[in-house]
Formats: sequence, C-alpha cells, structure tokens
Amino acid sequence: MILAIDIFPPERFGLVTGSRCSSLVPKRSAEVGQRTLAKQLANEKFFQFYDEMNTWQTEHGKMAEHFAHEHFIKYHDAYIEKGRWISEGDCGGSTDAEAKDYGVDYKSPTTLENWTEYLYDGISDKEHNQCQLYMKLTKKDKWLIGAYLTETQKMNDNGLTYPVKEENRMIIIEVVSDKSWVEKFESNLPNVIEIRDHCLEMLKLKFLTP
Repeated sequence: MILAIDIFPPERFGLVTGSRCSSLVPKRSAEVGQRTLAKQLANEKFFQFYDEMNTWQTEHGKMAEHFAHEHFIKYHDAYIEKGRWISEGDCGGSTDAEAKDYGVDYKSPTTLENWTEYLYDGISDKEHNQCQLYMKLTKKDKWLIGAYLTETQKMNDNGLTYPVKEENRMIIIEVVSDKSWVEKFESNLPNVIEIRDHCLEMLKLKFLTP
C-alpha cells in the first residue's frame, strides 16, 4: 500500500497545497471550509503526521503517474522533465512534470467513463484551482491536465484491456494563469493561516505544557 507519509516531503506539513486550496477561492462563502482546512494544517504541522485517507483509486493514480509521464514524453514533449517539490511562504506542492514554459498534472481515471468525462466536460473546479496554485508557485502562465487511461490492477489480473490505442490514451486540457484567482487566494490565505496558528498554539498548550 502507498502511504501518504511515504509520498509527501516533511516540508509539506502545515502548508496549503494544490489538492486542498479550493476553500480559499470559493464561489460563495467558505468560512467553514477554511476553518476545517486550517485545523487540518495545524494538526499536521504539530504532530508531523498525515491521516491516512488513501483509496485504491488514489493508489492507482500514484502507480500510473510514471506511465503517464513516459506517454507524455513519447507523444507530446520529449524534453519535459519530472516534477519537483516547491514551496513559497505558507503554500507548497509537488508538481508532476515541468517544461520551460508550462507544467503538467497527470490524472489517471479508473474507468473509461470517467476518462471521457475530461473530453466532454473538462476539468473540475478543484483541478482548476490546483493548476492555478501550481502556476503561482512556479511563475508559469500555463498548466496542463493530462488525463491518462491505463488499466487498473483488477483489469490486469483479469486480462482486460481498454479498446483505445496507446497514442490516444491521454486527454489534455490547458489552463492559463488567472490574476483574479491569485488575488482572491491571497486575500483569503492570511485568515486560514491565522486560524492554523491559533490552533497550533492550542495544541502546544495542551500537549507541551508541563
């Protein structure tokens, strides 16, 4: 089993990351969501621990990331490089892949139906926000979502193969940097960090005071 504690770098504890930044750019009020995120960040920062919430779908995505990257190199950009950990202030993230002028985040849907949703309906708000934060951190103006179709372990065990040629197995969606998104994110970030730090002080008082 792939554990979060083994995947993420220690520097990630307590930081706002791309996969959980949506409450900072809400379409409506997100006071509850921001407080929930802040408490989660405080717990991680203090205990240096991630609650394990991985599913088999998450594990499939992590295992498929290497193959998605190899596919992208072969069919789209031979010069793209593996991603990196990057942080700035109270924000951070691990990019999947980066070229000079853009980055890529790989997604690995676990069904043919979920994969074609990227073609029909594009990306989710959460994925859009993730791309925006990556662009803010890397100072790039373009980010791609590469939805890569590969067989699940259960399919492999049963000898099942998707009826899609290898060269057609990635649906690519482009996202461009949005200054208004950055402004909204930065206006809400101080509140989340203030709550995080307040919760952190409560944890210190409870567990470190003799």
